[in-house]
Amino acid sequence: MAGSDGRSVVPARLPDDFLGRLVVDCPACGGYAVILPCDLSDVRAFAARRMVCRDCGAMREKPQTPNGASIDPFMGLAPRFRAATRHGDLVAWNEEHLDYLETYLSGRVRVEQLPVDPAGPRNQTIVSRLPAWAKSAKNRDDVLRAVARVRKERG
Repeated sequence: MAGSDGRSVVPARLPDDFLGRLVVDCPACGGYAVILPCDLSDVRAFAARRMVCRDCGAMREKPQTPNGASIDPFMGLAPRFRAATRHGDLVAWNEEHLDYLETYLSGRVRVEQLPVDPAGPRNQTIVSRLPAWAKSAKNRDDVLRAVARVRKERG
C-alpha cells in the first residue's frame, strides 16, 4: 500500500518476473490450481509446465515446445485473479503479482523505479503495460475495490 505521504514506489518488473508460479481456475472443479514449470529453474514461457489443483488434485502437463516456440504458459486456462471493473478487467498471475499491482495503484503519486542500466526495460515493464484506465486517478477507488474483492473471493 501507499506510504503515509501517499506515494507508491515500486521497482520496475517485467512480466517474465511472475512466470514462475501461475494461479488459475481448475478446469475440473473451478478451484485453486497452480501451474509451475516442471523444472523449477526454467521459468521461460515455453518451458514444460504442470498444473495441480489444491482442491481436487487434478493434474495436467504440457511439454516444452520444440525450438522454444512461443506458447501459452497458462495452458489455455483462465487466470484466477481477475478484477472486473466497469472499465475492464485487471489480471494478476499470482498473489505476488496482485500485491505488486495493488501497491502501485494505491498511491496518489506513483513511481516506478527503472533500472540504472540505460539499456534496461522501459516500455516492457508491467507498469508501462497497464491500461490507462487502471492508472487513472479518477478510477483508483474502483480499481482498488475490485482488487480487494478478488483477494477476498478468489484467494
